[in-house]
Amino acid sequence: MHRTTCLLGLAAVAAPLSITLSSTLAQPFDFSAVTALANGALVGQNVGSPVPGFDLLLMKDGIVVYHQSFGNWSLNRVANADSSTKTLSGALIMSLVDSSPLPFSLDTKISDYIPAFAGPKSAITIRQAFSHTSGLGDSIAQGNDTITLQQAANLIALSPLQFTPGLAFSYGGSGMHAAGAVAELAGQQSWNALFNQRLRDKVGMPNTVYRLTSPTNPRIAGGCDSNAIDFARFMEMLRRKGIALNGNRVLSESAVNAMFTRQTANPIPIVFTPIQSTSTDGADYGVGVWLGRRDANGKLLGAIAAGARGFASWIDFDDGMVGVFATDTTRSSDTQGLYELIQDAAQIAIRNPLCPGDLDYNGFVLDNDFVRFSQSYNVADCADPDMPAGCPADLNRDTIVDDADFAIFATAYDRLICP
Repeated sequence: MHRTTCLLGLAAVAAPLSITLSSTLAQPFDFSAVTALANGALVGQNVGSPVPGFDLLLMKDGIVVYHQSFGNWSLNRVANADSSTKTLSGALIMSLVDSSPLPFSLDTKISDYIPAFAGPKSAITIRQAFSHTSGLGDSIAQGNDTITLQQAANLIALSPLQFTPGLAFSYGGSGMHAAGAVAELAGQQSWNALFNQRLRDKVGMPNTVYRLTSPTNPRIAGGCDSNAIDFARFMEMLRRKGIALNGNRVLSESAVNAMFTRQTANPIPIVFTPIQSTSTDGADYGVGVWLGRRDANGKLLGAIAAGARGFASWIDFDDGMVGVFATDTTRSSDTQGLYELIQDAAQIAIRNPLCPGDLDYNGFVLDNDFVRFSQSYNVADCADPDMPAGCPADLNRDTIVDDADFAIFATAYDRLICP
């Protein structure tokens, strides 16, 4: 059947429908394996020690398809995001790369704005600072609530280098802290003002605040509080190449691409990394974000923001998914394996939907789904940049939207209500 004929045939029955709909809707996906993993974490399964409580949210194509709290926790409870903050801060850095009152780029030297970074430290760039290759060691200045971010940066400049900048990887926060001071100078506003105007308000993250260490010395690499829905909106903005769910353009596409491009040499000596994985070298890092999963050809499939006490959020690029595990009651080292298992279980569920034609995931296959299907159907090739995010009409997952997908959709559309 010709593609246009298919859509015209279906459009003939796509008029507003008068039907009686069940008040109890079937779910479009079977997330029972995800729930089992979550419940298991409460009693110590797949984790180093039992997790007292957490909030788990899954978003598909920008729509929340799973959201439950477990244990001693409640939906959208605010938690310390710890080092998940690094990804928020990386996005703010890229916003200034997009547009700042004074010259600023990933290759800007910290010494261009803070002369105390002299001698061997004079060559340290923003890129190195936000990819853990600056050579700067930890500094107590990050946790000092009696000084400003500018004063903290000057104190960090006094600390010895661990290694020549750019020649090794050592996970930490002092480089990002110093880069944050540069961002204030280049952006001509305080860090918090820049964050609120450029990210928080544009994305819609009302519960996300740099709580530590103080308003004048915000901890750039680990000071945010956030919750599941706020962080999901933020990560979805990144997945959508800089466009928020509310339609705001937050970052340029090139800025997002830079965030998800490895900024460290490959290979590179590793002084310290918290990553425990067989799929990366422990230094696969973009701008403030871990580049977590790649295929056999090196294509990036996933990225993750993770905090010391368990707060984590990930993007599954090839399945159009975002996940958030919101808590501050455990340790990241105890839960890294759990995140991987949850991602795998969610991926299986998404790739095997219970209701293939329910493209807005509301339990019905109706006109909204027809519109979404037709947008994708008319592009045909999932690799085409004009294809809607997630290639929603590729119901048999063969990367092409064709008559086989139309047949699947038509069958679901005729049923109206998910089985």
